[in-house]
Amino acid sequence: MTPDAGMTPRQKNRQATEAAVLEIATRHLDADGAQSLSLRAVARDLGVVSSAVYRYVRSRDELLTLLITDAYDRLADTVDAAVARDDSLESVAFAMLDWSRRHPRRWELIHGSPVADYRAPRHTVLPGTRVAIQVARLVAALDDDTDDPRLSSESAARDPAALWLARDLDELGLAIPPHSALRAVSVWASLLGMVNMLRFGQLGPESATWEDHLMRTHVLRLICGTGTPAPETLESPHVPPRQETR
Repeated sequence: MTPDAGMTPRQKNRQATEAAVLEIATRHLDADGAQSLSLRAVARDLGVVSSAVYRYVRSRDELLTLLITDAYDRLADTVDAAVARDDSLESVAFAMLDWSRRHPRRWELIHGSPVADYRAPRHTVLPGTRVAIQVARLVAALDDDTDDPRLSSESAARDPAALWLARDLDELGLAIPPHSALRAVSVWASLLGMVNMLRFGQLGPESATWEDHLMRTHVLRLICGTGTPAPETLESPHVPPRQETR
């Protein structure tokens, strides 16, 4: 049975129109960025008067929420597919980098500067944490042989921030110890930071030539930082290396 088998014609029509609104809004986002989004422009491309769009999307904020949720899910689906092929931290890293490269405006919407006067509703948390959960799961599986007592499992068990992180992850369906939760959030922040530096040109215009190489080295250092022996070679699992240019 198809998902819409029990739907009335009116419900099917509404579903199709909502999908069209999202598709058109995504095209506008990709072309002009989130700050330029306009319900009036979406209505024009949809072929209806502006007031008709409000039957499906009540405000610009609601449109932004739809776009944010869709971007989170599409990024997470890409990461999930990469992890299904190769269950490793480097697969996650290169999937994130490649997706940001193919959809820079969408990446900016979910991981760049906040849109002015917009506050994301609570229901964006689950799609927004899907990739972070993958990272936390993979980090928790890595060895951790640090001799620093400040980073020990015993210390983390008394750390209120570590306990809070572990509780939050548990609520999201991932049960890992507090010291692993601390390590995971550090790795997650580091991966996001590297992708953002590359995507927003913070290393200069020539960094585009070296994106894969820089990410490869970054992940290598992250893995070594956990005490896990690094693989002999660390290649992008699904992104061909860029041609080096002089």
